[in-house]
Amino acid sequence: MADSRRFLDNLKNLRLVTSVAIEHVQENRNQFVKDATASEVRQLERFISQIRTLAEQAEKEFNTLEYLLAKRPPASEDSGH
Repeated sequence: MADSRRFLDNLKNLRLVTSVAIEHVQENRNQFVKDATASEVRQLERFISQIRTLAEQAEKEFNTLEYLLAKRPPASEDSGH
């Protein structure tokens, strides 16, 4: 159960970090577009590409998890956790 709890905690942390990062992007994007140098724009493009790759990997993992859970035999309910 500790491994399952740790797994859920990691997903919760991923959701929180992603949410905060998106908020920061939204708050600062217009100023970045206005002030960014050509070098900073190239760096932005690399980061966006890397983040998209990570998002695709996360989507594949989530799809695999959902598939595996759908194949799993029904389990009895836990003790209310």
